[in-house]
Amino acid sequence: MSSELIHRTHTPEFSHSNSDSPPASNSRPKSTSRIRYMLRERVPFLLVGVAIAAVFFHVLPSPSTVAAPQESLLETELALPTRRVLLEEHNDKKGRVPGGVKGKKQKRIVVTGGAGFVGSHLVDRLLERGDSVIVVDNFFTGRKENVLHHMGNPNFELIRHDVVEPILLEVDQIYHLACPASPVHYKFNPVKTIKTNVVGTLNMLGLAKRVGARFLLTSTSEVYGDPLQHPQAESYWGNVNPIGN
Repeated sequence: MSSELIHRTHTPEFSHSNSDSPPASNSRPKSTSRIRYMLRERVPFLLVGVAIAAVFFHVLPSPSTVAAPQESLLETELALPTRRVLLEEHNDKKGRVPGGVKGKKQKRIVVTGGAGFVGSHLVDRLLERGDSVIVVDNFFTGRKENVLHHMGNPNFELIRHDVVEPILLEVDQIYHLACPASPVHYKFNPVKTIKTNVVGTLNMLGLAKRVGARFLLTSTSEVYGDPLQHPQAESYWGNVNPIGN
């Protein structure tokens, strides 16, 4: 009985039925095969296509640049005169004057000692001409009443300041009149007079150099000392006696 059972378990039919189904360990899912196929066959072509597209868009000009060449050419032609003017101004002044000051037709002028007798009349003339005027005065001998009638003028500005101390301004021209002009004031404070003439003039010259402004220094006949001519002409060289009365 037992030999018969053993024989039946080893019949060809039983062994044939087992050989039709492959072992479970050798079977592979279809999804894994598709992924490997895509990586092996499709991805290289995709990368090549991306590279070609990148080269194409990098080398060829953009549509906006190709569509309006005449418009850009017109803008260039319009900009050329402006660039030429700016270049000429740069060559004339070596770039020392700020563009915001140099580009204005209205001159911006500072008058030191502008509240004095001569300075206030100069301020009147400059404002009538249409310039913008800044008066710098410490009122040592000048009077505020001399320029008070200009306080409502938008082109006028008054600064109480001693030129012995530096001041920073953006101007085109400097008229330096700050100094006592009478022997009475000289004797009242001679040290102040010397400091105004020397230190104050150096400060104004430094300002003129820094902003590229034109500079005018005024003085009285006292600089000639004891003159041999009176009144003195512009051609007179003077007697050069700074302590003379």
